[in-house]
Amino acid sequence: MTIEQTPTHVGTKTSMVWFALAGALTLWASAFVGIRSALHDFTPGPMALFRFVVASCGLLVVWVVTARIRRERLRLPAARDVPLLLLCALLLIVIYNLGVNFGEQTVSPGTASFLVGQVPVFSIMLAAAILRERVAVVGWIGIGVGIAGTVVMLFADQTGLQINTGTLYVLAAALAESLYFVLSKPLLERYGAMELNVYVTIPGTLMMLPFAGDLTRQLASATTGSILMMVYLGIFPAAVAYLLWNYALARLDVSASTSGLYALPLITIGVSFVFLRELPSLLGLIGGVISLVGAALVNSRRARASHA
Repeated sequence: MTIEQTPTHVGTKTSMVWFALAGALTLWASAFVGIRSALHDFTPGPMALFRFVVASCGLLVVWVVTARIRRERLRLPAARDVPLLLLCALLLIVIYNLGVNFGEQTVSPGTASFLVGQVPVFSIMLAAAILRERVAVVGWIGIGVGIAGTVVMLFADQTGLQINTGTLYVLAAALAESLYFVLSKPLLERYGAMELNVYVTIPGTLMMLPFAGDLTRQLASATTGSILMMVYLGIFPAAVAYLLWNYALARLDVSASTSGLYALPLITIGVSFVFLRELPSLLGLIGGVISLVGAALVNSRRARASHA
């Protein structure tokens, strides 16, 4: 017997999907704020190591539990993919997180999230250069607008007209993440998103072990609040947000879910104001809005040229 789904049930499920999407975005936004807060007790390198030791443990648990629920076997990556996986780990875990951590020493969480929001712009540029993907006129316009917004943000959160070195660190982080997205494309054809996340996160964490000595010393003097914040950053923005995002992504079309990412800087600004009483400078806001317009143009369906 077939049981028809009532509109109430449909509405409830739809609400859960949007709640999951909003939850993932809020957790990711809180990461920028949490990093800024924890920098009072931890330096960028030890902070990244601490966070990803926790994240690695959380991801391993999620990976094993998910495999059991789906009755799938856990597998190791093929030997031929190890060099590329190590490069991806270096880009996404080490360079990206060190860049954001160093950058947020002088850059507000809101400005940092605006800069990271330029990843689609950098990704399409790198895809055109490395993968020879064709870009339509709209895409190139979006790239130009995004770069213009980024240039404005280089001078954000500063007194006087000078480049904030923190923005350069965050910009390097965004470029590293963009390169990761381009290079990981062939890996995603052979591995699931969860597998790739594990294969990249654990090696990336091991690469940061040289910070272990400093981390031990800083843990001894850190406040309980900062330590708990690091545990939070390792569990929620990494593992929990990832699960919420995949839940929403599986039930929404790609354009609907990715368009939600444009709200990430705004959520970050809100969370930052509530917990840190910090707002981006006027230049940061202006550049951020311009850059979001560029990212939106790049992500539009007309940005990619159709192949003949």
